Amino acid sequence: MVREIRVPCWNTKEPTVVDKKVQIIPWTKEQMMEVFKSFDKDGDSRLSKEELKAAFKKFGSRWSSFRAWRALWHADANKDGFISIDDEIGELTSYALKCGYKL
Repeated sequence: MVREIRVPCWNTKEPTVVDKKVQIIPWTKEQMMEVFKSFDKDGDSRLSKEELKAAFKKFGSRWSSFRAWRALWHADANKDGFISIDDEIGELTSYALKCGYKL
């Protein structure tokens, strides 16, 4: 038996049926890289702690400040306080994947 929940939909008057058996899918490395790149708001090809914090919020982190700090600790090879999109994003993405975020 499939259980359904009827929830109001924001753009219609009819409720939307939501299947409770929806699977939660992990992010891929490529998807995470694209999300991190999209948070480079000033276009300098590096991610600041604030940009990292916003990206981790997008992933659903409850502790985005802590995750941003840990990401810098893990991936900032030259210790300049930024993650270079060209050189260090692979390490950043590896760290974020270990955190287990889901779509």
